[in-house]
Amino acid sequence: MMPRAGIVTTLRNAGSVIDSFIAWHLAIGFARLFLFFDDPADPDLARLAAHPVVTAIPCDQALRARWQALPEYPVLEKFIASEVMARQVLNVGVAMGLARAEGLDWLLHIDADELFFPAGGTLAEIFDTDADTIRFSNFEAVPEKEDITDAFREVDLFKIAPVLEPGPDSEEGARLLRDTPQLPQGLFFHFYSNGKAAVRLASGLRPDGVHRFAGPGGRMLESRDGFVLHYPCCGFAAFWDKYRTLGAFADRWMEKDDIRAAIGPLHLDARDAVAKGEDAARAFYRDRIMLEDLSRSEALIRHRILMRITAPREKLAALPR
Repeated sequence: MMPRAGIVTTLRNAGSVIDSFIAWHLAIGFARLFLFFDDPADPDLARLAAHPVVTAIPCDQALRARWQALPEYPVLEKFIASEVMARQVLNVGVAMGLARAEGLDWLLHIDADELFFPAGGTLAEIFDTDADTIRFSNFEAVPEKEDITDAFREVDLFKIAPVLEPGPDSEEGARLLRDTPQLPQGLFFHFYSNGKAAVRLASGLRPDGVHRFAGPGGRMLESRDGFVLHYPCCGFAAFWDKYRTLGAFADRWMEKDDIRAAIGPLHLDARDAVAKGEDAARAFYRDRIMLEDLSRSEALIRHRILMRITAPREKLAALPR
């Protein structure tokens, strides 16, 4: 029998975009989605709880009781209220048990602003391996306009995953990259670039942060057949909502990891811009995130710095709503 895979994600205020998230992943072959609603009053919770292949779970006292039974809980307990990543890791731990009960073989952890992209082979073929965990490299979307309702259906421009060794391959390309403030020098991505992972549920591995699974003897496969498409802050409304929700977060993750050193300046600079109000935030989005100049985008594509991936929006457009 071919392996069956599920997805776990923690979400807040996703709105109608979550319908595209679900539709895409079911269309490419995922068997079940475990959605953890960080806001138990989220209006989409009741609606999606009735979906036949979605398990919708609110962040309530019942979930918090489940967290306490997990081996990750003692380390993460002090960060639960302040760090969404702590809640994400605990939700993955809960979902692993639920996925085993569903008879699934694999569980992939991604966010609600991400899509899994099978670039080579079917989903079942990608997960047909004797590895214990699979790492999938990620692309990062580049929004080209301010007003975006559903990034999965409207955005198709991406920074190429570092593992694919993007350009520039010439001095002309390097100069173009230096002159594009939306593509920060050195780090290139605004957010993470180390991929996301799936775990074989029979392996005994546990979540180790939000990007990987680890444990004694676990064998990891670096996939070149599947990737994660990350759509962060696509549209001013999404940018504004993200950083208004995060608020005045600290400069370090869980009191130890320096955010600026890990992923560059944008995350902290965005926090500070949004704190100044909507006008400052909008100017920041236009100057540092949105790439509106189509001729520049096309030049960056020619130099293998960016690429267009149109399959998600095309497939979603063909699916019934």
